[in-house]
Amino acid sequence: MVRVYYLGCKEMRVLSIDGGGFLGLATAAFIDGAEKHLKRSFHKEFDLFCGTSTGAIIALSLAIGKSAAEIVELYRKLGKGVFQTRWYSRVPVFTTKYDNVALRRHLDEVFGDLTLGDLLDHGKKVLITSYCVTTGSPRIFKTDHSPNLSLHNRLRITDVALASSAAPTYFPLVRIDAPTGDYPEYFCDGGVVSNNPALLGFTEAIQELQALPRDVRLLSLSTPRKKALEKKMGSLRRGIIGWALKLPEVLIDSPAQIVDQMLRRIVTSYPDPKPEYLRMDFENHWETPIDKVTPNSIETLMNEGHSKSNDGETRRELERFFQT
Repeated sequence: MVRVYYLGCKEMRVLSIDGGGFLGLATAAFIDGAEKHLKRSFHKEFDLFCGTSTGAIIALSLAIGKSAAEIVELYRKLGKGVFQTRWYSRVPVFTTKYDNVALRRHLDEVFGDLTLGDLLDHGKKVLITSYCVTTGSPRIFKTDHSPNLSLHNRLRITDVALASSAAPTYFPLVRIDAPTGDYPEYFCDGGVVSNNPALLGFTEAIQELQALPRDVRLLSLSTPRKKALEKKMGSLRRGIIGWALKLPEVLIDSPAQIVDQMLRRIVTSYPDPKPEYLRMDFENHWETPIDKVTPNSIETLMNEGHSKSNDGETRRELERFFQT
């Protein structure tokens, strides 16, 4: 196997994508608009792809060479087949709201039998968050892109994507055999660990890939979340049921803002030339739930992503980020 490590001879470009369910369509549409405006492929431009939940699906798709336009079409398929409520799960007390059969099928169509090791063979590295309920601890799936790493190269990309996107109450746990093969482990959504994996990506670039801080250029993309959370806070005072139904949305939003604040402080603490850090936030003006899939919600999310990518200030920031 060909192993490609960073040798400190060029920039280390890191892409980080937040979780957020079907709202990831807006993020994919944003990347699509950015690729077309910049005339650049995110697959070619970035070295390390980091993602949580829906962000993991997008990050892994980009890492294998999919264009953002192809990912947008994937999300259209996911919307039609994945978010179909089972009649006995309308109140997710007895089971999860959705199964993951259709999601696995669509991901298999995209990733086939590719493994994380296949990405490394082509010079691409990934960092994907999940939470192992078997051990009660965070699990960060990575390509074995450092001499210190030797656990995950054989894992199928589809399994890793599912493990990162198994949102509590929405999708069932995902089984992946332990690296030793001695016992099965079960995983839920990476948002339980960190819905915004940007800080993990930054430290990975410096510690494991041994990039100099001044060589790191980090682009962090959110999903449309903030306004929806603000409007739902009142329902969190309804007791156990209210918390149970809305808790996943709380868990996957507030920590993302803390990560952004921490990264801004860390980056400014370095002497010049400083690392480059750019955070792109999306406002959910329409309060779209993370699992709402209708013709109107699809159009809304597409418009949100394209509007953000067409914004003059956003374009200038992206052009500055990608300048060589």
